[in-house]
Amino acid sequence: MNAASARLLGEHDFTTFCKPNGSGSSSAIRRLEVFSWRRDADGYLYADVIADAFCYSMVRNIVGAVVCVGEGRFEPEWISTLLEERKRVSESLVFPARGLTLVDVEYPADAELLERSKTTIGLRTEFAE
Repeated sequence: MNAASARLLGEHDFTTFCKPNGSGSSSAIRRLEVFSWRRDADGYLYADVIADAFCYSMVRNIVGAVVCVGEGRFEPEWISTLLEERKRVSESLVFPARGLTLVDVEYPADAELLERSKTTIGLRTEFAE
């Protein structure tokens, strides 16, 4: 699962893993900074996910896809293929909300907030077609 998760790190167009918001004006380009898995002494799996921002349903989708790899349904390379296709994945890959917990939200300093939001919300030209 860590091998599959590592394929999502960095700045990508996460359209595959984001539920459309209906406006057609938002970008799904995000920078995934951390996506790693660990198992505690009781056998429970924990995923740490950190990004510059998340689009709607992104965490549930990336977790669901990586869990499919962990179950042996797909090889880790499948994650890269999904990401490159930029087509919404099947609802069957969406991980249930129960069990996912938001632990913390951090915002840039007030002086940096406006510039950071322009970067996060705006369409990044290197991904424009």
